[in-house]
Amino acid sequence: VADFQTEYLQILGELRPDQLDAAELAAAAARSIDAGIMPETVARLRLILVDDVQDATQSTVSLLRALAARGVRIIAFGDPDVAVTSFRGGEADLVSRFGHAVGVEDMVTLRLSRSHRQSPNLLALTGAITSRIGTAATVGHRNPAPATMSDGAEDSDRVVTAVAATPARLWSALAWHLRRRHLLHGLAWNTMAIVVRSGAQVPQIARALALSDVPTRTVSGGIPLRDEVAVRGILTMIDVGIGRTALTAALATELLVGPFGGLDRLSLRRLRLALRTEELAGGGNRPADVLLVEALEAPGRLATIDHRAARAAAKVAETLADVSSASSRGASVEELLWLVWERSSRAGVWRDQALGSGVLAAEANRSLDGILALFTAAKRFVEREPGSPASAFLSAVLDAEVAEDTLSPQAAEDSVLVTTPVGVLGRECDTVIVAGLQDGAWPNLRLRGSLLSPELLVRAATGTVDGPIDARKAVLADELRMFALAVSRASREVILAAVANDDESASVFFSLAPEGSEQLPVQTQPPLTLRGLVGRIRRTLTSAGGSDASAAANLAYLAEQNIPGAHPREWHGLRESSTTGPLYLEGEPVPVSPSKLGAFEESPMDWFIESVSGTRSSTAMGIGTIVHWAMETASDPDVEAVWSAIESRWGELVFESPWLAEQQLRAARKLAVAVSEYLGDFVREKKSLVAAEGRFTLDVDRAKLNGSIDRVELSPDGGIVIVDLKTGKPETSQAVIDEYPQLAAYQLAYSSGALDDVLEGVPDHHAGGAKLVYVREGVRGKSYREGMQAPLTPEQLEQFRERIRQASIGMALGIYPGSRDIDPYGMGDAAVRALHRIRAVTSD
Repeated sequence: VADFQTEYLQILGELRPDQLDAAELAAAAARSIDAGIMPETVARLRLILVDDVQDATQSTVSLLRALAARGVRIIAFGDPDVAVTSFRGGEADLVSRFGHAVGVEDMVTLRLSRSHRQSPNLLALTGAITSRIGTAATVGHRNPAPATMSDGAEDSDRVVTAVAATPARLWSALAWHLRRRHLLHGLAWNTMAIVVRSGAQVPQIARALALSDVPTRTVSGGIPLRDEVAVRGILTMIDVGIGRTALTAALATELLVGPFGGLDRLSLRRLRLALRTEELAGGGNRPADVLLVEALEAPGRLATIDHRAARAAAKVAETLADVSSASSRGASVEELLWLVWERSSRAGVWRDQALGSGVLAAEANRSLDGILALFTAAKRFVEREPGSPASAFLSAVLDAEVAEDTLSPQAAEDSVLVTTPVGVLGRECDTVIVAGLQDGAWPNLRLRGSLLSPELLVRAATGTVDGPIDARKAVLADELRMFALAVSRASREVILAAVANDDESASVFFSLAPEGSEQLPVQTQPPLTLRGLVGRIRRTLTSAGGSDASAAANLAYLAEQNIPGAHPREWHGLRESSTTGPLYLEGEPVPVSPSKLGAFEESPMDWFIESVSGTRSSTAMGIGTIVHWAMETASDPDVEAVWSAIESRWGELVFESPWLAEQQLRAARKLAVAVSEYLGDFVREKKSLVAAEGRFTLDVDRAKLNGSIDRVELSPDGGIVIVDLKTGKPETSQAVIDEYPQLAAYQLAYSSGALDDVLEGVPDHHAGGAKLVYVREGVRGKSYREGMQAPLTPEQLEQFRERIRQASIGMALGIYPGSRDIDPYGMGDAAVRALHRIRAVTSD
């Protein structure tokens, strides 16, 4: 410990020779007072009032001792049962020996026996907690009598428990309760507080409450500046601009989709596609990642792409170039920050958003707070170290894992306080929610300070070492004190909140709640928000056919107040249909795709939506396209040859993260093995490839069947087998394969002569059926799986012709039914399909 202290002081002296921390400043002040060197304001002091003396550290005690020695009267207030600063040298038993600590041996001690804050129920909970804390040389203050009894109001003197199966449900219920207290009981937001054990939980809870329109504020240090999204965005821009960090594809993506890039993921995909298209048109074959980095390193590179995404990316490239130029001229980090900030034009956007309400406003406020803190830190850095380069500031901020202290005053806004127990010292609240009461989290009985044992350091320094200490018992006492502090701040209501399910359970602290404590309902309640009110009234009106005059009047009033969604002009679905005519006129050909025929038969509505809007591209679809191409162009069944073909186009794919790219690369390797094995078996069985990607057109009455066949194969016996490659999950039901419309369409094309051009040069052949080849999963020792559809008989072919006729009639009709219910969290495009099932005028 001594060696560590020596090294620590040496390093601190080198890094900050002219700076003192709070403890050093207080100690220096005490020495100055002892020496009689003090300003007039201190010399005139006659009385000092000290609150929460149980949390005073030795630096504070030394300052008070110096003042007491000069005859200054000291009146101190404290409660050892709510001491919560042992982690920084506080001692719970300081209250009992305060007189000796400050050099006043005859100090008078008064014990207050009445509580002017809490009524009987709340006092019972506080007493149940403090009675389990070991004594700190005094216990006469415990179990005070209430100065006033409960006023009998519905919402007073209550201990409530709230337990839900998920955090989302819990915080939804708690937010609803807070809004109810505010709206129906008239409580100001700033009379309510939420206390959690760990500061890491504070930002998460603030965001959860913002989702329910509950305004919050925090007084804890929060998260490091580097972890604020807006701050990281602007610092990354400067980091890359000055050349401290080389620009990579990952950083380019972070810059473009970050708060100062202006792109979303879809716009970024379009930009990458445009860059790739230009590259291929110019005869190159570099991957999109390389092209994206090149575009940001050369501002003029994007001038040939006329798209909003390209213009936004060009602005980022210009900003990077300007930062580089300014840095080379010796600009300070503060000047570089202003350069990026002014070019971004985010100030006005975030200001307008912050003046609103809801999640967007909360996010904008956080962004502005983070930027303000960053500029303050940069200004302080420039003032303290005027000759240091911008890279030194970036290193300090980006490498910091602890949030900076701030001397900036906190706005006393009307909002719910979210903090740790230390944050409610000296406060009184009407309602206190003690959250995060999970088993193993609060109380957390893990032994702390095993390296330096700070509690022993303090006792050694003050000479109060009095025998061995039960470390685990001391930790439990600290946990109980934090809990007691949180609970004792409430004057009318305490809510104990936790999540309980198969993986988590509530804390043992719940057992301290008085018997018969109420339980907070956690089931979904009607939202106490303007948005929720508008939704309920709209549902009432649409359900009642507009005959509810009271609801209509209320909605009209909300519309006059410009509440979003209240005025009918903002409702969807009120306009007349643009047309009720058929999709295809009488006699007009109806294009039918073999691969989409099954989708139409399953759900005409979803078929139409996909036909009009197209399906969303995905990484899986991109991998499937590349595997199809590799099989189509393969001239050698060797697995390395197939893999080389796949790998040559792998750079065209975009992945959300490196680990996902690695996972998909391994999966693609398995697909390559399966394709190679299939091609090897194909050669060994002496089959011949007639055509790959053979296209055909076939007219069936109005239907125009257009398709592309992956492989047309010739068996040694002259049978023509049509093959469709699948990279998805295999179909294992033979009954489904027998009726598979895509294969049947290919067989119909063969029997009708639509493949004659493809089969030119094949003298003798007959129908050999069609099959699906799955390369994702194998069967019976092989890495691939086949699903064979036997050659269709003339009767089966005619039946399938009729299926196509009926499908073409349905496709042309313009009326597309579909099942109403669908799981919006299902696979593929389930979310899009669910979106189109929402009623025209909704309750949302």
